[in-house]
Amino acid sequence: MQIINVKENVAYQDKAIKYIQDKWANENTLKLYKDCITHSLRTDNSLPIWYLLENEGKIIGCAGLISNDFVSRMDLWPWVCALYIEESYRGKALGEKLLLKMKEDTKNAGFDKLYLCTNHVGYYEKYVFSYIGDGYHPWGGSSRIYETNLIKP
Repeated sequence: MQIINVKENVAYQDKAIKYIQDKWANENTLKLYKDCITHSLRTDNSLPIWYLLENEGKIIGCAGLISNDFVSRMDLWPWVCALYIEESYRGKALGEKLLLKMKEDTKNAGFDKLYLCTNHVGYYEKYVFSYIGDGYHPWGGSSRIYETNLIKP
C-alpha cells in the first residue's frame, strides 16, 4: 500500500485525473479537475497537491490538499478535499493514512492548521478535526467547517 503524491510522481497525472474525475466530477466539473491537477504539477507553489492511494497497482483512494474548497471562508487554508476510499477497502483506516500524510505535508509547508468542509458528522472528529462553524458555497447551501491544529500544544 502506498500513498502517491502526484506532484512528485508526474507519471501518475493521467491516472489521477481519471480516478478523481470518476469519483468526484459531474459533466460540468470534468474540466475543473483536469485543469487543477494538470496545473498543480507545473507550479512551484506548495499547493495544490493531489494524492492517490495505491494497493498492488490498483488505485483505491484519493484526496487533495488545496487553497480553497469552494467555501466562503477564504481566510482559512489549506483545505483537505476529495477524500475517497473505495467501498471494499473502507473500515481499514486508509482514510486516516491519507489524512496523516496531508497533515505532514501541510506542516512541512509551514502551515499550523488544516481545514476541511463536509456535512459528515463523526468521521473527521476521530482524526482530531474540530467543528468551527459553517461556510457557504457559491452555488448555495452550506457545509460544516473543521480544523485541526498541526502544532502540538
